[in-house]
This record gives sequence, C-alpha cells and structure tokens, in this order.
Amino acid sequence: METVFENKWFYKLLITYIFLLLIWNTYMVITGNFLGLIAVVIEIALLYLLFNKHRLTKIVIHFWAILLMIGPGLSIIGLVIKLTSGDNLNRMADDLVQYLLLFTFGVLIYYFNKKTVFVREKQSN
Repeated sequence: METVFENKWFYKLLITYIFLLLIWNTYMVITGNFLGLIAVVIEIALLYLLFNKHRLTKIVIHFWAILLMIGPGLSIIGLVIKLTSGDNLNRMADDLVQYLLLFTFGVLIYYFNKKTVFVREKQSN
C-alpha cells in the first residue's frame, strides 16, 4: 500500500513547511532549547514518511495536524482569558497572531490531508 497525494501543491507545500520547521527547531536545539529535539525527531519522521509515501503517512499527518491545532488553540484560549481579565492587548498581539497562524496551518493541513490524500494498493509496473 502507498499514500497518494492528489494535490501536488499540498504535497510540495507540506514538505516545505515541515522542512522550515525542522530548520527552526534545529536552531532552537543548537541554541540550548533541548525540548526542540522532540520536534526535530517528529519532523524527520514526517519527512521520511512523505518522501517514501508510506502507507501510514496519512494517519501520521492527521494526528500531527491535530497537535498543530491543539497547542496554539490552548494558547489562544489562554490569551483570551488574559484579555478578559484586563491585560493589555498590545503586549500580546504578536503572540496572538503567531498562535492564530499556527492554528490556521493546522486546520489547513488537516483539511487538505483529509480531502486530497488517499491510501491505495501499489500499482505494479
């Protein structure tokens, strides 16, 4: 069985996005944030699955996209709670925009993975 990406743009953009995250998290590890190692390992595994079009690729991307929505989603909720308690929006605006972008990327990856990625039997040549 193999994973088939019907939308080639999604495939290319997903690889680009994961590769950029890999570069960023590798930088974080080099500068001393060793929690970034978890992200680096996950991103390397994702790239391996994507390049080999492994049968588990769709499922792994599905769960990864959910994690991309949960983390920033909880942070957005936390910022909204801080705003309702009277905290200053100007101090949190950058974080809010960053979390909204990450959450949006998670939603888009989840949607396109669900609609344009399929698992099928390998075709013999």
